[in-house]
Amino acid sequence: MDLRYPNRSTSLRTAVRDNMKLSRFELYVDGDNVGYLQYENRQGQIWLLHTTIEQRFKRARLDTYFVGNVLENLHRRRLAVMPFCPTVRGYLGGHPEWASLIPASERSRFRLTPASRSRKTASRAS
Repeated sequence: MDLRYPNRSTSLRTAVRDNMKLSRFELYVDGDNVGYLQYENRQGQIWLLHTTIEQRFKRARLDTYFVGNVLENLHRRRLAVMPFCPTVRGYLGGHPEWASLIPASERSRFRLTPASRSRKTASRAS
């Protein structure tokens, strides 16, 4: 996928790969590994633990792109998600369509309620 970098006319060529040997999804930009999302595979659940993206790419909002791609991958594989990573929880708070990946009995544990979404909506309306 090509993404535009803020204040630049060039686009970034991005890719997301699952490195099963290291138990992490990796983010590549123009062929370079610039971030990862560490996970553990536990009895059909993927525990998403920690996301790291190089500082120089944070302004490009690659974290949103990256987490969205990871969740799409896990959805295709029909795996349950346990979002322990704050970056992933933040993404899920703004994208409730992905909440179904979390087992229903665990959703309250991660505080992914419509209230977090309504606060964002209220602040935009101001």
